[in-house]
Amino acid sequence: MPDIKGKTESGAHQVRDQAEKTFEKGKEAASNVADAVRDTINDLSGNAANMAQKAAGQVRDTAREWMGSAEDAASHAADSAKHMASDAADKISDLSGDLTKTIQRNPIPSVLCAMGIGFLAAVALRRSS
Repeated sequence: MPDIKGKTESGAHQVRDQAEKTFEKGKEAASNVADAVRDTINDLSGNAANMAQKAAGQVRDTAREWMGSAEDAASHAADSAKHMASDAADKISDLSGDLTKTIQRNPIPSVLCAMGIGFLAAVALRRSS
């Protein structure tokens, strides 16, 4: 029987050694999986940060384009207003010159018109007070 006991003990040791090896291999595999998951999470978080930075850059660029467009529109509006004011001043100057010439050519009717306008203004002011 000692032979069977020795074989049994030897088999038990082999099974235990094999179980320890299998446990160590499983432990190492689990560690490798944990490392791979950690690396994947780090890569994903890095990618997310890069994507967020890229999106922020695109938003900034779009805002700059819009600001440039708004500045261009404001500049165009200011130029248009200047041209309109200049045209209006030219027309008023032309009308003033024409009115002066008409008064010089027709002084009596011009005085009569001025008196009529003055009379109408006086009546309107009297009624409003």
